[in-house]
Amino acid sequence: SLVLLLISGTLISLTHAQFNEPPGQRREQTFRVLEFENSNINQRYPGTLRYYCTFRGKWSEERHPNDFPRHPSWSAPVMISHSNGYRMWTGTETATAGVESIAEEGFTTIITNEFLNAGFETLMIVHGERMFNTTDSQHLPPINVTVEHPFLSSMVKITPSPDWFVGFSDFRTISYDTETYYNRIVIQSYVWDSGTDGGLTYTALDRDLDPQIPVYRFCPREGRRQCPDISKGRIESPPLGQFLDYTGTYIPTPAEFECVLRVGEGDVYAGTPFNETQIRPPLYVPRPDDDFVDGVSPHDPEFESKTGMDNPRDGSGGSARSVTSIIMATVGLLGIIATVMATGSIQL
Repeated sequence: SLVLLLISGTLISLTHAQFNEPPGQRREQTFRVLEFENSNINQRYPGTLRYYCTFRGKWSEERHPNDFPRHPSWSAPVMISHSNGYRMWTGTETATAGVESIAEEGFTTIITNEFLNAGFETLMIVHGERMFNTTDSQHLPPINVTVEHPFLSSMVKITPSPDWFVGFSDFRTISYDTETYYNRIVIQSYVWDSGTDGGLTYTALDRDLDPQIPVYRFCPREGRRQCPDISKGRIESPPLGQFLDYTGTYIPTPAEFECVLRVGEGDVYAGTPFNETQIRPPLYVPRPDDDFVDGVSPHDPEFESKTGMDNPRDGSGGSARSVTSIIMATVGLLGIIATVMATGSIQL
């Protein structure tokens, strides 16, 4: 359904957005969009457009206790902007040599060569820094996009691991609904197996698969969705239950990316020289429906009795997008009431 609100002359649409490709072009979506904000920047905007992205690590022994390694780390994050004709990686298809190199070793040389060899299909590649605290965050270098290159893809190796990684592929920064650029986006990552190594533990010896299998996303057998489901690119978590929380029914988000759009080269605030701190997403943002409270998972059926708190997954624990919609709807309703009181009528 579609709800339209008129607030101070601005038409606001309260709908669930479409983030994956239209029918006939569709691949399985490789990410979960937690929050987004549309802008009024048309896809044909002639100036410079760049996103300032922050990577937030959330992989920890508390959240993912099974077989957690002694010395965990993230490889240097890699992000690429590209056209629809390039695929860094995607669920249900086999990995390239560059993706294999990142997933198994954390090395970016081959993926950089693949980026260069793609010619016009790719626009920009940026690299972050390796992280030895897996719950730390970092700001990535800004990355440009254009109407010909509106897609973003990213990878970060989970270290140590045979070939496991986090990231997302083929996120279109131009909304399918409005054909304008997103002003802000928060993407939560799944855990992925690149399908190039047969190891089943974090520190398993190298065992290359020949032939390779497609890239798959780990899922909990006891979760809400069918698992495994090969047609949807989902395979069961490894036998020791890596990445599952202690309930065994849920994989807490291991990492997330937040990106904010900068338009043009001018000041963000009129009369104030540009500084990245004016536009950078914060390094740390709590997620009540995903973060643990005193070591208790929000997916624990005894959450309320153990913490003395209401479970954030009940009601308010849904996507922050729905909370925003409720707020916007309330404000819009008040605006409509005020209009009726002032004019004595309303025109639809």
